[in-house]
Amino acid sequence: MTSITLEPSISGEEEGTEMKEKTKPNRILVINPIVSDRFDKFDRDFFKRNAHPSFEVEVVNLTYGPASIESYYDDSLAAPFVVQKVIEAEKKSFTASIINCFMDPGLDAAREVVSIPVVGAGESAMCLALLVGDKFSIIDPGPARYVSRNPTKQVRAMGVESRFASSRGAGIPVLEIDRDLDATTRRISDEALKAVKEDGADTIVLGCTGFAGLAPKVQAIIDTPVIDPALAALKTAETLCQLDLHQSKIAFPKPPEKLRKIQFLQ
Repeated sequence: MTSITLEPSISGEEEGTEMKEKTKPNRILVINPIVSDRFDKFDRDFFKRNAHPSFEVEVVNLTYGPASIESYYDDSLAAPFVVQKVIEAEKKSFTASIINCFMDPGLDAAREVVSIPVVGAGESAMCLALLVGDKFSIIDPGPARYVSRNPTKQVRAMGVESRFASSRGAGIPVLEIDRDLDATTRRISDEALKAVKEDGADTIVLGCTGFAGLAPKVQAIIDTPVIDPALAALKTAETLCQLDLHQSKIAFPKPPEKLRKIQFLQ
C-alpha cells in the first residue's frame, strides 16, 4: 500500500499575508549628517526618483552636529550622531543605511555596531570610479584654485593611491552650492577639464553629495565619466541588499561592552 502525506493547505488570507511578506519593499535610511533640514526635501525627491521600485527611501538629518561638513573637525562632531541614527535605523527595521556625505563621517564605527549594510557616499563613489576608468580625480567644493596630486586621507585608507590622479576645489562653500546651480556646474566642469587635461584623469568623482544631480550635466560638457557620490551610495546599498550582503563582522567586530560618556557641544 502506498502512503500519501497531504501538505496543509494555505487559506486565501494566509496566502495574501505570505505574498505581502515576499513583496515587502526594502527600506533605506539616508542620513544627512548636518543639523539643517534644508537639503532633506531635495534629497528625498532625488533618492526616491532614482531608487529601484522595490526600495523605499527615507531621509533624516541630525539634531546635533555641524551645519555642513568641510573639515575633519566637522567630521568628528557629526560622527557620533550619525552612528546613533544608524542604530535607530536597524531598530526600525531598515534594510540599509546611507551616510550622505563624501567624507563618510562615522562610517567604520557605524559598521561595528549594526548588522545592516552601512554605505558611505565617498567610498562608494571611488569604488565605482575604479570600474569605469584607470585614474580618477576628485572635484570637491574646496577653496578656489586648490589642487593636489597627493592622495587624500580617504584615498590612502582605501589603498587606491595608484589609481588617484588629483583633487581639485571648485571654490564654492557647501552651503552655497545650490545658490546658482548653473554657476556651480560651470566651476565643476572647469576644474574637471583641468583634471583630465593636466592631471591625467580619465574619470571624475564629484567630492560632495551637495552636487547631487549635476553629474550628467558635467559629463555632457567634459565627455568623460562623472560619478555622483549620492547615486553611487544608493546603488551600492541596493546591490548589497539584493545580494543579501553586509559588512564582515571580522573586519568590523562589535565593540566591547563598557561605560562610555560623551559631552557634546551645542
